[in-house]
Amino acid sequence: MLVCCKCRREMLCDKNLVGADFGHGHVYPADRFKCPDCGWCVLKTNPAPIHDPNHTSQEEYLTMSEYKQ
Repeated sequence: MLVCCKCRREMLCDKNLVGADFGHGHVYPADRFKCPDCGWCVLKTNPAPIHDPNHTSQEEYLTMSEYKQ
């Protein structure tokens, strides 16, 4: 279960087959969850990435940003 920290409500799955794209074909398949109150969304990814350079295995892809400290 995923819980929204802001609303303290269980988040509900609103889309399957979302790819978290880290570039160069490095994609983590995921499901997107959304808070029913505030609308905040998160991705729950699979633990292992797949090689998907042509973006053909998922319905939607999110390009991930580089982590900056």
